[in-house]
Amino acid sequence: MKQILDNLNTITGKFTFNQKVLLGGISVAVIISLVIFSTWMQSEDSSVLFTNLDPADASVALEELSKQNINAELTNGGTTILVPENQVHRLRVDLLAKGIPASGTVGWGLFDGNQYGMTEFVQNVNYKRAMEGELVQTISAINGVKSARVHLVLPKNSIFKKMQSDATASIVVNVGRGQLSEHQVNGIQRLVSGSVEGLELTNVSIIDQHGVELTSSYSNDGIMRSDSQLALKKEIDEYLSLKAASMLDRVLGPERSLVRVDATLNFEQMQQERKYFDPDKTVVLSEVLDSEEREEGAGSKEVITTNYELSQTVETTVGEIGGISSLSVAVFVDGTYAEDEEGNMAYVPLSDDELTQINNIVESSIGYNSERGDRVEVVNMQFQFQDTPEVAEVGMLPEGWMQTLPELIGRILLFALAAFMILKLKKNLGQMALEDNRPKPRKQKTIIDLDEDDDMPSIRERASGHVSTERMVEEVKGFANDNPNEVADLVSAWIKDEEEVATV
Repeated sequence: MKQILDNLNTITGKFTFNQKVLLGGISVAVIISLVIFSTWMQSEDSSVLFTNLDPADASVALEELSKQNINAELTNGGTTILVPENQVHRLRVDLLAKGIPASGTVGWGLFDGNQYGMTEFVQNVNYKRAMEGELVQTISAINGVKSARVHLVLPKNSIFKKMQSDATASIVVNVGRGQLSEHQVNGIQRLVSGSVEGLELTNVSIIDQHGVELTSSYSNDGIMRSDSQLALKKEIDEYLSLKAASMLDRVLGPERSLVRVDATLNFEQMQQERKYFDPDKTVVLSEVLDSEEREEGAGSKEVITTNYELSQTVETTVGEIGGISSLSVAVFVDGTYAEDEEGNMAYVPLSDDELTQINNIVESSIGYNSERGDRVEVVNMQFQFQDTPEVAEVGMLPEGWMQTLPELIGRILLFALAAFMILKLKKNLGQMALEDNRPKPRKQKTIIDLDEDDDMPSIRERASGHVSTERMVEEVKGFANDNPNEVADLVSAWIKDEEEVATV
């Protein structure tokens, strides 16, 4: 050990102070990385045993786990229990077999087992509990819903229709910090309405954990119909506007046109039934023969009655719901820009032929129909939000560039800092390897004897560093003239040292 320490001291003694600091930093970083990695390898991963637990169930579960010497952790506000990952499945089966947690929802499994001796009242109660439990499990599986509770009111069937009550449902959903969309609320309504017999969509009420009713806009059938009609109109307007604007952008250029479509839709539901009779086409429906015998010699009388069925055609017509009654289209187009005599960009309106062509293009793209009263108006007007197309294109910057600029600068500085540190480390390591293999040059000690005639003030000036360059050159020349042998020996020693360094 002493020999190893001596070798280390010999090696580190050749390093400079900066090299020792760098080597020490690298050693400390390696040791810290090894400690962290070994700690991470020895730590056991945790997995969720149960979640969304009541405080009572969580306390019972922790007590049972402590009896088995299991290192359990309670997180998420006391509703989630974490255990070692390699034991999660065994512990989950073990606790469920002991009835922990006890506040879980029940479903159709409630009817498993022996049902003998159960009264009709108990069966009806269990049926209602099982239906509510199945709906709770289904609703809780929807994205955004943490938990749910369902209350059903299922009236008894009556032989009298006027005495029959409607089924109702009340649902409480816990959405945490989020919020359900209108489509999700409508989907939950339809899910519950379709799962319970005799439950109408309007009899399903949904509220959140704060007591806010989420189905207020759907309680009235007329309001729901109006919302759907307005959404359909917006969708048609946007679709036709985008269809015409995309075509004009390819012809005129981006942001050189503006298209707005207003569609009038027909939501009247009309059903007509017509019957057509064809007198030329008859079918014998029945014949009745009535005969009468008269007195002897007077003969007999027969009466035949024939019933005919006329051929008829029944035609039922149902009017289209949401069909387009008429379209009104407004189109603004920008003109062109050309240089005038002074070299400035001047606005040039479009010609009548160009406007007619644009009008025909718009009519074709939206499905123009003159019989239903469609109107298309094309107006040529200079756009005020831009000076010229060239200025607008050159001066345009990406939207949100002010937010992304600091992030971009930070990434560039981080990359430059990393590159500088890598180059610096590489340079220091190269110098360390070179200095270890390079022999130290011999120091030449030259003793200069000063005669009594030497200028002592000049020596003092050299010692203090306040000597001029001309004075120093003159003194070197004078010393070389007075001591040629010593100067030759000094130059020879310098040349020999340089040759030894070059050889290494």
